[in-house]
Amino acid sequence: MKRVITLIFTILISNLVYALKIENDFIIDSRGNKIVKKEYKKVLILDPAAVEAFYLIGGENNIVAIADTAKNPIWPQEKTKDLPKAGTIMKPSVEQVLMYSPDLVILNTMSESFGESLKARKLNVIINEANSFEQILNNLEIYGVITGKEENTDRLIDSYNLKLKMIKEKIAEKPLKIKGGFLFSTSPMMVFSPNSLPGQIFDTLGIENIAKGLPGGRPILSPEFLLAENPDILVGSMAIKNKNDILNSNPVVKQTKAGQKGNIMIIESDKILRGTPRVIDALEELYKELSNVK
Repeated sequence: MKRVITLIFTILISNLVYALKIENDFIIDSRGNKIVKKEYKKVLILDPAAVEAFYLIGGENNIVAIADTAKNPIWPQEKTKDLPKAGTIMKPSVEQVLMYSPDLVILNTMSESFGESLKARKLNVIINEANSFEQILNNLEIYGVITGKEENTDRLIDSYNLKLKMIKEKIAEKPLKIKGGFLFSTSPMMVFSPNSLPGQIFDTLGIENIAKGLPGGRPILSPEFLLAENPDILVGSMAIKNKNDILNSNPVVKQTKAGQKGNIMIIESDKILRGTPRVIDALEELYKELSNVK
């Protein structure tokens, strides 16, 4: 029994530490999908973050098709808009995937079940997932192997590690010392937990997350809880498109410090919520914008 408990605990911990890893000449994702460690020439990508990562490291020629995002563009938009599509992120097409004869398909966590149908057809599948800066840069290293662009990737990782170090030092000299909530939706009012990528962004910026201690990945806030926490700032993203969506979502919002002082922000989800190094670029911009919040 002790061995079983230890094994389960080890698996759970390892899943938290990495999203993609290399082990014994295989690349393994957090769900246990395994592919041979090598370059893949025909990669079909159904996750926008992985598409952006490929372009950052110069591996775009390995992409045969992507998923259509419908609303949010994929950076660099002027290039990705013309890539062939294999359905949408929410509804990828098996027939269209097979049409491109990919030697690897990269999925996101929302299309995990779709991956089972691809594996049944003997296709190589891995899932892209990143909930921290460390996982983002780790995944980038893996994509360097998959695209044969290891040297480009190593240089890029070094530059982003340096940039992240400098941002953290700047924040340490002048921490924000404010309390806030990063909203996923307004009806119901749901916030990102500290264990999410938005949660790490708040933590790095020195923002006390009102979701700390609440159960679940996206806990729902009651009006009583929001008023008791009285955040200095509320940040909206995803389907939240303007400040009034937040201000008018509940009368209590206008009674908080954030509502009274107008400290309501909307951030484009493709800039701050996609697990690519561009999040680190956005982190620096966000810090500058929030430095004057009182």
